Amino acid sequence: MPKKRSLILLTILLMLATPNLFSLSFAYDEDLSTVSDVTLGLTALAPSLFVLSAPPSDYLAIGTSYAGTMVVAYATRSVLKHTIERARPYVGEMIDRPADTSEDYESFPSGHALMAFSAAAYTQTLQALWYPDSKAMKAVSYATWGLAATTATLRVLSGNHHLGDVLAGAAIGSAIGFLGPYLTNRLLDRDERAPQILIGPTVGMQVSF
Repeated sequence: MPKKRSLILLTILLMLATPNLFSLSFAYDEDLSTVSDVTLGLTALAPSLFVLSAPPSDYLAIGTSYAGTMVVAYATRSVLKHTIERARPYVGEMIDRPADTSEDYESFPSGHALMAFSAAAYTQTLQALWYPDSKAMKAVSYATWGLAATTATLRVLSGNHHLGDVLAGAAIGSAIGFLGPYLTNRLLDRDERAPQILIGPTVGMQVSF
């Protein structure tokens, strides 16, 4: 009985703490914000490294698929930001804030996290589906997840977003990044079997119709 009470108490405490956790934020830091721009750019460029493993005949399919995926990711980001209009952590601050106020109410979701995780999920999903034996692309895909996580972390530490903003962006971006190459694979009919796909370093997923 004491164990049951402890479990109930722990559950209640977690429920009370979650809103504060998801609202976790820091003071605005322009330098960290700039670094997050750089890590996002590196993450977005990762799929270009498929030239290390892909034959030239695949270049058009990969380029078109990736461009379409990122357009969907950016459109999703824009629609959500302008619909939800959540204030950034620095709104109301007089000193620790950027000079540009045009994005003050575009905090949710984190566009950097959404785009970075779209690129990371796209890279690893395409690698798993089309080039499962490529050691080079496996290394690139893991590095891309690391860059995406770094980007998301920096968006919180730089004071641009609440923790919940980047977690939502990462989740949405990962879903879009997975669907891009998966649907491309189905449309091109490269593999009629249900693929075994690894999303992220540890989470497995099998999809079939």
